[in-house]
Amino acid sequence: MTLVRDALIDYILSTFGLEKGEVDDNTVLFSDGLLDSFCMVSLISYVESEAGITFRPTEVNLDNLDSVARILAFVERKSG
Repeated sequence: MTLVRDALIDYILSTFGLEKGEVDDNTVLFSDGLLDSFCMVSLISYVESEAGITFRPTEVNLDNLDSVARILAFVERKSG
């Protein structure tokens, strides 16, 4: 399974009620308050399902989840 960048952005926009253009690869999702911890749970579930990976508790952090670019880099490291 693979996580596709455009599908990830579409998921974030549609699931969390954001407008097109509000999120790009480097938009800070959690640190700036665009999304909250409840959104993080949903986002993790989506990423795990699409990428075929499982987050360890120690991997649930802003280094891995605070932007689309960070999410994709984490998935690449985890998958590769």
